[in-house]
Amino acid sequence: MAKTKQEIAVTFWGVRGSTPCANKENMEYGGNTTCLEINVPRTDEVLILDSGTGIRNLGNKIIDRPGKIRGRIFITHPHWDHIQGFPFFKPIYGSKNHFSIHMPDQGKEGGCKDILDGHLTKTFFPVTLDMIDANLEYITQPPERLEYKGYDVDFMLANHTIETAIYKIFIDGKEIVFCPDNELILKESKKSDYDVRLEAFLNGVDLLIHDGQYNRESYKEKKGWGHSAWEDVVELAIRLNIKRLFITHHDPDSDDKQLGALDDHLEEEYGSAFEEIGLAKEGYQINL
Repeated sequence: MAKTKQEIAVTFWGVRGSTPCANKENMEYGGNTTCLEINVPRTDEVLILDSGTGIRNLGNKIIDRPGKIRGRIFITHPHWDHIQGFPFFKPIYGSKNHFSIHMPDQGKEGGCKDILDGHLTKTFFPVTLDMIDANLEYITQPPERLEYKGYDVDFMLANHTIETAIYKIFIDGKEIVFCPDNELILKESKKSDYDVRLEAFLNGVDLLIHDGQYNRESYKEKKGWGHSAWEDVVELAIRLNIKRLFITHHDPDSDDKQLGALDDHLEEEYGSAFEEIGLAKEGYQINL
């Protein structure tokens, strides 16, 4: 009898951009900053993208697993909202556990370990890297496709204010792109080399999770901040035949009423163009 194919599960643990917000009007969509978990079939290893404050709840969920906890954390870039949950991720304090931490090179600021070491100093936080009990491996991620246990990871640089990865995950013939910080600049004239590479990287993927912090009106005052208008994201996704689209990195001042209205609009206006479209919501799981 043929084995049943296991589903790939993608869970949002943090979807907020810039800063966490614990206001009651933000609780439906979530107040924690960026963190994504991908369940990879046929492996017990944990696959995590970004370590915003949402990673704390993920850690609380998996901390009681029997035996060693192993996994990889792919950090898109070291802005606070993408790393501020890292020292609150309880599994890194278990001496039997092992995690590989991946991050793009940050030029003069250094590689993955240099960046985290600079953030976790006694000046800013009571725990330093050498006080963490788990076996941690720090990897300055090269911009190329690499093979891991049960999946491959590729990345290209985003249009953001520092070196930021757009990660592309390949699992069992499915392609997932995680792009929480990226500024789309759609041009009517000739496309730049970057535009061509970005479109090739995103074309036809099964799931795109993309920054849509602003709308086109609010974006006018925030050009160059490294974030996108959701309308541009939808337009691009339709043109590139993307199957599922979830918009993330919600502005901390966007409350549940605003986000709910936008979520309904996305489904009503664009639902027929996708297998699934919506706003990322803390706790929501996508099955591929």
